[in-house]
Amino acid sequence: MIRERIQPDIRAKSNYLASFRFINIDFGKKPPQIKSWKTHADPEKKQIMLDLDISYNADIKVDAGFTEKTPIAGIKSIKLEGILRVILAPLMEDSPIFGALTVYFPHRPVLELQWTGFAHLLNIPGLQTLSEKELMNQIGQIIVAPQHFSHPLAARFDLAKLQFLEPRNALRIRVIEAKNLVAKEILTKSSNPYVVICGGGTTAKTRVIHKNLNPKWNETFEILYSDLPDQEIEFNLISDKGVKINQQLGSCRIRIKEVPERGFIDKWIDLENVKSGQLHIKVTRLRLLSDPTQLEEVLKVNEQSRPKRENEIASAVLYTYIEKGRGLPVIQVKKDNLKALAVVQVGVEDNVKKIGSRINNGEAEWKKRFQFLIRNPLNEELKLKVHNEHNKPIGSITVRLSRLLAASEMTLQDWLPLESTEQNSEIRVKLQLRILTPDVGAPSPQGKTKAQYIKPRTKVKKH
Repeated sequence: MIRERIQPDIRAKSNYLASFRFINIDFGKKPPQIKSWKTHADPEKKQIMLDLDISYNADIKVDAGFTEKTPIAGIKSIKLEGILRVILAPLMEDSPIFGALTVYFPHRPVLELQWTGFAHLLNIPGLQTLSEKELMNQIGQIIVAPQHFSHPLAARFDLAKLQFLEPRNALRIRVIEAKNLVAKEILTKSSNPYVVICGGGTTAKTRVIHKNLNPKWNETFEILYSDLPDQEIEFNLISDKGVKINQQLGSCRIRIKEVPERGFIDKWIDLENVKSGQLHIKVTRLRLLSDPTQLEEVLKVNEQSRPKRENEIASAVLYTYIEKGRGLPVIQVKKDNLKALAVVQVGVEDNVKKIGSRINNGEAEWKKRFQFLIRNPLNEELKLKVHNEHNKPIGSITVRLSRLLAASEMTLQDWLPLESTEQNSEIRVKLQLRILTPDVGAPSPQGKTKAQYIKPRTKVKKH
């Protein structure tokens, strides 16, 4: 799986990583230990969940480099501790009873890696600015919800039927203000706070407000999330130090299930791990509609409720499935056993994402899903570009999103020809548009509500 799935994506990140490869992969024979477990049954969703408290501490050998025989960095041991969730779903009448097995970590586990050649790793262009802590954070995000791994148990079960495969739910988060923050600037007795919001695999942040312990942001963000159980939204408050290392001002979190099914929450939350500080947020559930006639009213309401100097509020979501390609030119790398790579770069406006897949006989298979928050589908377009690992163009596709408004169920699924190609190359895609609107009973983004005060979670001391 590492060479088939992870290696092509790493190679697609940059021209400098085009020859990257895993040379040795050996996780040894020591299995993880299961210290305890809990079982949860959900008859309504036809699934069983197992929460396994695991501990994995072992010597391993994972070497990587740019040639087959010369590793530049690697991992020699791993320590992993946390709750691993296993979902068996859906329940079926015939053997093997469940259609698929899904595993993920609901919360970030303790992860420690012992590196070899770490300094060489950070000399790779594009990685120089990373610290070991930041690199570990990025690795940790790969294994934590909403990221997950699903494998079919039944021979003909289609994983696309899993309800948590795609983030088909949406929240609108308004970061309003904070108060009584701690002062990190000794001379001015103040801080330069901003908020980093993490949830649903998305990270966003507010602007920095300088020299203020009671900042008011009034900024709006949208996140998409799947039906994986027990997901959270985390808010980290940070004081900007310019070129120096930023300082923590505390953090807090809410569980997504705290937001009512048809409504919103408006809270003051105490910050954790600091002497003082509170954050005021408002979180609203959004509906995803397949009715294009709703767009005009949504755009009107969003414009009226948007504060001055704030970016436009999202009015829709574009679901993109890049399935496979055919007729692609195979440009084999000379003196190298690596397969030729087809890199897909897909984006809307300045939100661009990249994936890679090996080409075999002119065919490539990505099977990758992306989601884009759309401000106004009437004047935005999806741009898809395909190139090889050395950034040589293979072709491109442009689709105006207004085209989806006129399509049945606002969905387009077809083979699309690549432009600017010397041969008949095509990409099979599925594009689906959904209109975002607050659920019944929820306020507009600027609606005034009475905030509820929430204390941070406290740990019960054991006697």
